[in-house]
Amino acid sequence: MFRRSAVLAAAGISILGVLATPAAAKVTGAYDTGTDATATIAKAYLTSHPGLTPAKARAAALAQSAGEHLKAEISKQWKTFGGGWFDPYTATYNLAVTSSSTGKALTAVGDSKGVKVNTPLVARSLDQLNAEAEALRNGTSALAKAAARNVGIDVRTNQVVAAIPATARRADLSQAGVIVVNGQNTTAQADACTDRANCDNFEAAGLVLRNGAGQHWCSIGFTARNSANQRITLTAGHCSTGIGEVWSNGTATVRTVGSVSGRIDSGVSDVTRIVSTNTFYGDVNSGRIYIGAGSSTAPVKGKSFFLVNDVACLSASFTNPARGGNPCATVTNTSDAGTRGMVRIDGYDACGGDSGGGWYWLASSGNRYAVALHSRSNTGCNVSPGTSWASPLNAFYSDLVYETS
Repeated sequence: MFRRSAVLAAAGISILGVLATPAAAKVTGAYDTGTDATATIAKAYLTSHPGLTPAKARAAALAQSAGEHLKAEISKQWKTFGGGWFDPYTATYNLAVTSSSTGKALTAVGDSKGVKVNTPLVARSLDQLNAEAEALRNGTSALAKAAARNVGIDVRTNQVVAAIPATARRADLSQAGVIVVNGQNTTAQADACTDRANCDNFEAAGLVLRNGAGQHWCSIGFTARNSANQRITLTAGHCSTGIGEVWSNGTATVRTVGSVSGRIDSGVSDVTRIVSTNTFYGDVNSGRIYIGAGSSTAPVKGKSFFLVNDVACLSASFTNPARGGNPCATVTNTSDAGTRGMVRIDGYDACGGDSGGGWYWLASSGNRYAVALHSRSNTGCNVSPGTSWASPLNAFYSDLVYETS
């Protein structure tokens, strides 16, 4: 087992550490059990927004019924979309746009579904913001060096955000279109490591994977197809030692999945792609999300993206493989400058071994959409209050078509 925990312990970050000992305080939040999606979403809002009343939380959950329609329209007009956020207190979607015609189209969708939609006009699209953020992460300017790749986006202000330790702040660290904030000394660990362990007859988000040394190590994210129609199984980039490493499932019946054909652990991207060369998996039903004990799964309806205050659920559970549901929390930042520009989810702290697991958007219809791979969380396991970070699927491997069922 390769470990970098000791090397980075002084920085408060543990990479590929041993399974953490659960803290005494446990998160008792929302769980997706595959039944009442509206109730799950409302419970997630009550957990993350304690100022909400149960009635307001339910109203917010019901307003999410327009989310699938709004995101479908956003996807059509993606080049003019500037990012968005949902306000659970007023049950309002705020969808920034660079084109007034896009704003009118989104407002019309909201009107048809009886949901309030604001469409502030902004200067830069989300694609432009992401490109500027990535350029700063990889740049050589004084600001880029001081940020040390901790660059994100604030969709509310339509600006790039660079997080710099207060001790390193100085007057010359300024750049047009970039907000400089104090870097938070957040203690986080990548969640890789030992037991959703007995499922060797299909591939689904949340199941256990064995690394090249045959040890229980990480979780399956989602499955996809490349341009050659090969099945690709995704997990976190920091889980793998490199190209060619052979991975298998995590059950007692060890079955090879395939070898690593790509690995990225830089900036917002934390992904390993494994080519599923085993013919056993060639015809099995993929495009699924593991939910509970036994063979309980739910279909992936498509690939999507998060808005701020969307409800996100994680299919991964090394520490409690028989758990009857997936933990759900709320997205508080779609590009957190404090952690490499990753998606930040508050309300749940994942555990060792959960790295690579699939974060999905739970719509109030009960449909589930693949969005991100789990990367890291608060140090410990189920620590309250909990925070997790994920690598969004739209940040890497644009050639993949995600499997649905």
